[in-house]
Parts: sequence; structure tokens; C-alpha cells
Amino acid sequence: TVHGEKVGSLSRGDAFGEVALVDKSARSATVTADTPMVAYALPVWSFRPFVEQRPELAWKLLEILAERLRSAQAR
Repeated sequence: TVHGEKVGSLSRGDAFGEVALVDKSARSATVTADTPMVAYALPVWSFRPFVEQRPELAWKLLEILAERLRSAQAR
């Protein structure tokens, strides 16, 4: 949610929180689970080295961020 308004849903394997990790700023949304889930956290200090060592992950991250930007602009 953003400002209390539902803006989307995530599915198995989806990620969240990466925008704040990329620009080291405050988070821009709140994620609330509707069902029990398992989540993995990656601290900000290890995120950059993790992505730098995995170029395919960096490209996927760029695709996701571009998709989310276009979606936000369409509203």
C-alpha cells in the first residue's frame, strides 16, 4: 500500500523493498501479507555487493524497476 491505498499484489518469488536499497532512502510503500509467508531479508550493506556479483540479477532488477515506474506513471 501507498498512503493506505492498495497499489498491487505480489506472488511467490516476487521481491519488494529494492527501491529503498538502491537509493538508500526511506521505503516508498508498505507490504502486508494476506497469508502466512516466508521472507528473506538482505541488509542494505550487503545488497550492492550481492547484485554486483550477479549481473543477471542486476539486469532483472532494472527491468522490474522500469516496469514499476511505467505502472506508476500510468495511474
